[in-house]
Amino acid sequence: MTSRDLDHRYVVPPYLRVVNEQTVPGTDQRVALWDFRVAQPNVSHVPGPVMHSLEHFLGTYVRTHHPTIMNVAPMGCMTGLYVWTVGEWNFDDLADVITAGLRSIRDADEVPLANIVQCGWAEHHSLEGVKEFAERLLADRDQWRDPGPDAHEVSAADLRELSAG
Repeated sequence: MTSRDLDHRYVVPPYLRVVNEQTVPGTDQRVALWDFRVAQPNVSHVPGPVMHSLEHFLGTYVRTHHPTIMNVAPMGCMTGLYVWTVGEWNFDDLADVITAGLRSIRDADEVPLANIVQCGWAEHHSLEGVKEFAERLLADRDQWRDPGPDAHEVSAADLRELSAG
């Protein structure tokens, strides 16, 4: 198992990266957790209705087109989404899938599954907001590979600095 958490003070979203990889016990099946960070931690966040709609669009898209992507879910801090993959996935392949999912938002007339039968908070969506946000993410697509020039994994020194106040 590998887990690589970046010091949130130094990242520059948007970016996409693996934060945890494991092999399913007793198999050679790889599973990975990806961080698709879309807003600056502790500085900004994606508004709730926009994030909720983004989750619906990307989750629906990957479940329809990519059975080895298990889930797309918002981070509680509302600065990004987690993507769970099964099997061999690399940056380029997953970035292409997310790009296609974001492009699918352009011509949508409604947020998928945003109804009282399929959503726990059906009125908490923003079609126009998610369309604008998806376009911003697509415009920054060439930046997704780089979490920023000063981004680094959390170190013991970072944590000591934090506790020293």
